Amino acid sequence: MDRREFLESIAGLSALLPGLSLQRAFAEALHARAQAATSLRTLNAAQDAAVSCIAEILLPQTETVGATQVGVNRFIDLLLTESILEHDRDRFLDGLAAIDARSRSLCGAPVASARRQDQEALIRSLDEALPARSPTRAEQAAIDREPMTAERGYELLKRLVVFAYFTSEPVAKGLIDAPIIPGRYDGCVSA
Repeated sequence: MDRREFLESIAGLSALLPGLSLQRAFAEALHARAQAATSLRTLNAAQDAAVSCIAEILLPQTETVGATQVGVNRFIDLLLTESILEHDRDRFLDGLAAIDARSRSLCGAPVASARRQDQEALIRSLDEALPARSPTRAEQAAIDREPMTAERGYELLKRLVVFAYFTSEPVAKGLIDAPIIPGRYDGCVSA
């Protein structure tokens, strides 16, 4: 299944999930402020480069817009600055540092500076380590007490990238607002 098929398959989720409309309104406002921002507020240049690099590997430009084109990095920076608790922001940044440390160890360079094939191999290995299911509250509490790893940092980053991408205006209006059942339905009962 390619990205376009995936997007079309989830097109009707906003009608099914009542909280999604609130999330979408929040995200739209955040996207607007992120686009207007003149500088980064939480991420430094190296962290921004790592977020942008990983986001573009996850959601590259194809026949549809890519993650960097919709400003995923700016959205995440603003989200970290204004909407995430300090402890969670620090854990996210620790996870980003762990990803860079893993990249330095395996590739000899930070993720944003590594060769493209090394970046993709690193992201593939981190993606393969994602848990098969979401942890329970008790499991999540235990995980939150452990030191941040590259795998956990990648999991958090991927969630934010996907959220930022799918709530951006070009994606939300151009790709997701496709009808669930296009066209008209004419029953086969003759009158």
